[in-house]
Amino acid sequence: MNFGEKIAGLRKKNNMTQAELGDALSVTYQAVSKWERGESQPDFDTMSRMAKLFGVSLSYFEDGGEEEPQQDSAPEYEPTPQQPVGTNMLGMCVHCGKVVYDGEAAATEPKLICKPCAEILEQEERQREINKQKAKESEELGKKAAVEYAQRDLKKWRKIGLLAAIIPAAALFIAGLVFGLLPDNRNYFGIYFGAGCVLAVIGYTFTSQMVWDGVVREVCTAGGHVISLPGIIFSLSPDGLIFLIVTKIFLGFVAAVVFFGTIFVCVLAAIVISPFTFVPSLLWHNREIRKAGEIAAARDPHERRNGCHR
Repeated sequence: MNFGEKIAGLRKKNNMTQAELGDALSVTYQAVSKWERGESQPDFDTMSRMAKLFGVSLSYFEDGGEEEPQQDSAPEYEPTPQQPVGTNMLGMCVHCGKVVYDGEAAATEPKLICKPCAEILEQEERQREINKQKAKESEELGKKAAVEYAQRDLKKWRKIGLLAAIIPAAALFIAGLVFGLLPDNRNYFGIYFGAGCVLAVIGYTFTSQMVWDGVVREVCTAGGHVISLPGIIFSLSPDGLIFLIVTKIFLGFVAAVVFFGTIFVCVLAAIVISPFTFVPSLLWHNREIRKAGEIAAARDPHERRNGCHR
């Protein structure tokens, strides 16, 4: 008998199927089938375990070795509990590499996965979802904190503007009152008093809006731009150098006049319009503060989950 016939004979004498022999040797039934057909041979370690399983010596499997196996000494075959006998092998789990049989697979398409690995993957997926939710909530809390900071900043500068404007308004009112009480001006006290009141209102509305970021500040900063000076052509002679110096001084004076003149005009325009833009600017700031509060409340993940709004 050849090698494959000897394996088939020992297997049949022990009433074992190819699958049962493969389970006992931790190989597939396809490998056992190839051995019996003579297409391949097991390695030395597998051959040693097979000889021990059937109670024969290794020389029995050698060519010419016709020693009859000692059936009385052969141990009774008991299938390994972890490897079910009589079931079809589906393949190997792509994650743990263990052999998967019928009833042990959680999924076969697109990849073969055993049930323990499927549970682990499901737990990992749940943990990823939890981490993703926590990251989203952390991002929402960060945005909420930024909005709340912006709201506090608006409130702070609104308060500073309203309080700081009292100083110039009081100074202008007192100045008008003092000038009206002077002996030479007592006949015109009402005019000075009225002028002091008007100047106090203008000073209050202008100063408060300069603290805020609004129309008055934009008008004031519209001036004060440096104009570019044209190039000067001159000759390299004493008269040419004198012409260059005089022209540079003149152009510098013109640039300075334009610079400070635009500042003066823009500040004067801002002072004039400040009483008319004060109320709209204050209402705009109040609306922005309320809007920031609503956004911060809407971005609170705990309030959003509970369906609550501040």
